[in-house]
Amino acid sequence: MTAVAVVVGLLALAADRREGQRDTVVRVVDGDTVVVDDDDAQHRVRLLDVDTPETVAPGQPVQCLGPEASALLEQRLPVGAEVVLEFDEDRLDRYDRELAGVFDADDVLVNAEIARAGLGVAVVHTPNRRFYADVLEAQEEAERRERGRYSPSLACTPGPR
Repeated sequence: MTAVAVVVGLLALAADRREGQRDTVVRVVDGDTVVVDDDDAQHRVRLLDVDTPETVAPGQPVQCLGPEASALLEQRLPVGAEVVLEFDEDRLDRYDRELAGVFDADDVLVNAEIARAGLGVAVVHTPNRRFYADVLEAQEEAERRERGRYSPSLACTPGPR
């Protein structure tokens, strides 16, 4: 199978997934990536419009607040939790992860909660901007309240800004 055929196949699989369907959390990879199961298959999901410090990037050290971001995501989305994914224009990133807004059982946008804790920053991966305003507002709240990366007592330099 050619590389083009593989990419087309992956895009077709991502397009087949319905917005708003319920998935089950299998595991948290890091502060902005989870693996979910939709009863047919497991999918790696990258939370849209938020970026957290690295903890699992090959060849990179664990960044300041990366473990804390991962721990918060594990707390918000424990194994077995149900989530609802909402998508934007581009459904996959260059690592074949689905790009989505992830909503917990209380219908809370988890992407924004990571930023609200000061453990992630708002970021746009064009053309996807659907959740950016919510994440940016949460980030600004974290800055005003000096949470996470904005804490004056933080002894390390956080990852992405």
